[in-house]
Amino acid sequence: MRLFEELLARIGPEEDLAFGGAKVVLYAGRCAFFENVKSIAAFSSESITLQLRRGQVRADGERLCIERYGGGDLVITGNVTGVQVLGEED
Repeated sequence: MRLFEELLARIGPEEDLAFGGAKVVLYAGRCAFFENVKSIAAFSSESITLQLRRGQVRADGERLCIERYGGGDLVITGNVTGVQVLGEED
């Protein structure tokens, strides 16, 4: 996504963040788009936990559905109310 590339160029992050970090675009109440997803760790209609290279992220909401998943990209639809970055041990 071009937006992420522009943001990373402006803040000058470490290489590890740029190539392994969690990237998410959240349209609250509608959907969420994730990049760099390694696998789906847990799934329910109210919470979806995604495994990244290091650590996890969790999307919470109602009527959550995995709309598309492949090539490290994942789209969740439903009433997405929030996203939380979890530690490696979570």
